[in-house]
Amino acid sequence: MPRTPPTVTDPQARLEAALPAALKRIRETPGVLGALWCGSAARGEANAHSDLDLHVLVEGDRRWRANYVVDGVPVEVFHNPVRKVRAMFAAAQGDTIAMFAEGRTVLPHPELGALTAEARALYAAGPAPRPLTGQERFRLIDEVMDARALADAGDPLHVLVACRAAEQALEGLFGVRGWWRVKPQRWLPTLEARDPAAAHDLRALLTTPDAGARQSALEALAVRVTGDLTYEEGGSDPVPVV
Repeated sequence: MPRTPPTVTDPQARLEAALPAALKRIRETPGVLGALWCGSAARGEANAHSDLDLHVLVEGDRRWRANYVVDGVPVEVFHNPVRKVRAMFAAAQGDTIAMFAEGRTVLPHPELGALTAEARALYAAGPAPRPLTGQERFRLIDEVMDARALADAGDPLHVLVACRAAEQALEGLFGVRGWWRVKPQRWLPTLEARDPAAAHDLRALLTTPDAGARQSALEALAVRVTGDLTYEEGGSDPVPVV
């Protein structure tokens, strides 16, 4: 008879209860070397919509993803050979580096231990700061000005455009400051730890019902990246038309 999933109401406890069954399935995968539990549940931050994320080291030269459901819990598993993980580290792929830096080892292996130590050092150091290109700066300012026009007109679309511009501003801010990019769910906690004033701007943008105050918060956030909101001359180099 099929096993009845346990009734667990706490999201974190529910995911932890499903972990042994997920690991059993991973152990049965040919070529598995070790496994790392990643994501919000591994950090003890699971919510009712969280899944189990695992990064699995495998032998050979192939990589793949697997998705399945264990005890009613969605599971996503990234399978990669060691050399591919090191290539992702070398390419400064922040999401992979964060996975290995913050993850919890659930199937130990010497190569996995070496990779997690390397990731923690990379994560602590942060990526090299990357200034905005001229085109990135222009696009951000242009989006902010589109939002300003909507705010002045009292257009309800201002909410959408302001949030879209804020996303550009945050991507630029993380790059300029030399911070690893994080998922939107972690924008506010990250900013509160690193730049409380920027966190205040973002929170105001997201919560105020007043379009003028929302626009002011957006512009303050953008200026942290661009320096000011003046347009500058620039452009891309000509490229052949294909």
